[in-house]
Amino acid sequence: MVRWPTPKWFSSCLVLFLVLCSSWSDPGLARDFLYPAHGFFSDPWGTREGLPTLGAYTTGRYGLPEPALPGTPGSKVLARLRSLPALTNWALLHNPQTASAWAGLGAQAAALGIAKGLWLPTVSVWIGGQRSGNILSRGFSTPLTNTMNATLSLNEVLYDFGQRAAAISKAESAVLVARYEANAAIQQVALTVANAYYALAGAEARVRVYRQGVKEAQTIYADTRLQYRAHLKPITDMYQAQTERSQAREQLVIAQGTEQSDRGALAQAAGLPVGLHLFIGTLQPPRQRLSIGIRRWLRSAVRKNPSILSELATIREAHQAIFQAEAQGLPSISLVGNLGQNQYQSQQPNVKSYSVGLQLNIPFDTNFTTEYQVQEDRALYRQAHAQARQETDTILLEVWQAYAGLKSATGAYVNAQQQVISAKNALSGIRTEYRIGLANILELITAEQNLIQARTTRASELANYYEYQADLYRYAGLIPHRSR
Repeated sequence: MVRWPTPKWFSSCLVLFLVLCSSWSDPGLARDFLYPAHGFFSDPWGTREGLPTLGAYTTGRYGLPEPALPGTPGSKVLARLRSLPALTNWALLHNPQTASAWAGLGAQAAALGIAKGLWLPTVSVWIGGQRSGNILSRGFSTPLTNTMNATLSLNEVLYDFGQRAAAISKAESAVLVARYEANAAIQQVALTVANAYYALAGAEARVRVYRQGVKEAQTIYADTRLQYRAHLKPITDMYQAQTERSQAREQLVIAQGTEQSDRGALAQAAGLPVGLHLFIGTLQPPRQRLSIGIRRWLRSAVRKNPSILSELATIREAHQAIFQAEAQGLPSISLVGNLGQNQYQSQQPNVKSYSVGLQLNIPFDTNFTTEYQVQEDRALYRQAHAQARQETDTILLEVWQAYAGLKSATGAYVNAQQQVISAKNALSGIRTEYRIGLANILELITAEQNLIQARTTRASELANYYEYQADLYRYAGLIPHRSR
């Protein structure tokens, strides 16, 4: 009996035919029909209902947890966090940068374990149950059949032209890269803490300078006011001294703000709450000049800098990637085996099966994937060489600049110290001359400003000396030891 199409079936076919015709004549019309921009089928799940309007701000946290903030250590611990070694030790344990580097190292170690696992056979077990039967259009149907299936499979690669060995060597190189990146993170954290420590020490020294400047400006104002009341100096001298006192107070306020900012930067670099008030010691003057020549510092950087060593390990990793890609296009021999059993809850007999044999896998690079993969890895290998040279040049330049800056800061500090002594003597003499009428107020104010400038220069050069020293040690690859 022939069944004619129903009207619903006919209308569906007609709509499909019209869609195909319209897509042939006007592809844009077909896209609008299949992928509408408006209506129910444009967003059937209602994903755009909760979106804000154009230019509106999204408020709320939507179930996001609070970020993990560093906790405040106890008073006994804070009492020990006054020196740079103590702060560096704390930072290496609590700075998230070191934690991130260590997590990356652990991930690469796990990837090495995955690569070594390729030497072991692949074993899989498949267990299934099935209930089946047939329904006949005439006569009696066959009874239902319950079947239990269990299969044990084994696959061991016997020879693969060094693909697994190359994968392991590549993973070992990746672990080495992560290891040196962790060392670089340690040195970067130590350098950041050192620079923040010395910046705070310099800021505190400048605050002391400007506080002393306020006292001296107040002394000048008091002397000028006293002499004005005695009709020995004009009122303009008192106004000049008052202006100088206001400027000294302004400089003190600005220096105090910089000090608070640098204190927060040090706390953040050490892995402490940013609002924690840290107390540090004063910097000692440089004791001696550099006794090690620049060539030894450059050789140390080439041999020990973790960034350079990381780039060299990246070259090794890229080289092993070429071997791995080349081996993927070669045949491999595997030992395969299967052991299975089928149990039937009927009159059919149970079946046990097994097989063992050798399997030859011959990949045909019909789409040239392996060829292009080898070309890509070779290009990445050449790129790794270029990046290693670029990183080496950058590090050597950093060592050179830090060495030159350290020598310059050493000499500048000596001259700044002499400048402070001269400016102090000049201010003392001009103050006496002003009292007896041999100097005017402008000369007195200029002498005071020269003394303040000399003191701030000395504080800045001392901080620069220690910052250049930290840069030199970091880029030369010296190990920042963590105290126990």
